[in-house]
Amino acid sequence: MTAREMIKSEIDLLPEAIVVQVGDYISFQKYRLATSDDTTYLNSIPDMMNSIKEGNATPLSECVDVSKIWADV
Repeated sequence: MTAREMIKSEIDLLPEAIVVQVGDYISFQKYRLATSDDTTYLNSIPDMMNSIKEGNATPLSECVDVSKIWADV
């Protein structure tokens, strides 16, 4: 059985809410195939580039250390 065949059979066993999430993931993967790089993808998200520019302009002294956000990093 191929991976594609296995996934098709497994999806029928999942609750509908999970199937919706799988559909979202498939849509994301298809979009990634269609875009050539991360910049194109990030530009497609409303206000993402503004957020990145704001973050880049923020002095490090005003930033929160990543270990305070994610303790396991």
